[in-house]
Amino acid sequence: MKSLEKEIKNILINTKNGDKVLGYIEELQNKIACLEEHCEHHHHENCECGCHNEDEDEWQEIETPYKSNLTVKNWENLLNDETVFDKESLIIMKRMRHVAAPTSSAELADMFGFGAMYYKMEIDKLAKRIEQKLNIADLKEYSWSILFDGWENKDTSERIFALNSELYEALGNIDLSNIALR
Repeated sequence: MKSLEKEIKNILINTKNGDKVLGYIEELQNKIACLEEHCEHHHHENCECGCHNEDEDEWQEIETPYKSNLTVKNWENLLNDETVFDKESLIIMKRMRHVAAPTSSAELADMFGFGAMYYKMEIDKLAKRIEQKLNIADLKEYSWSILFDGWENKDTSERIFALNSELYEALGNIDLSNIALR
């Protein structure tokens, strides 16, 4: 995972500079696919993704009491419901999809402006609206898990998040051209 962390940092640095972002994202996607396909349950010494023994990983997935069973179509319907996804939340979703890699609220703030607290508060409000709309029991501090997969650094307790795959795909299926990225 250390190599993935470096790749994520490279993407974020290059996103800020506007250089070769798509190439970095493609490389990262290939490495993630390699991890998922070859390395999830055992380690291959000659693996091209640069992975290493799981015991040495700094990042671990955050276990939550909620696992989404929403389909891409469910997400498309929610995304088109203005009582759930208001303009602010669509802007954040577009930004998360644009980054296309696990990131933190602080990194979003660095890339797109506003403060980290803005992203945390808006995501929390959105998650609460989804909980209400879908009659999901209050997830308290895990409300974000409706929208994202999350990882925590064992050493620093830093957390990063990525859109869940169905939401990521649904965002690509709807027209967000009228939503400003910056």
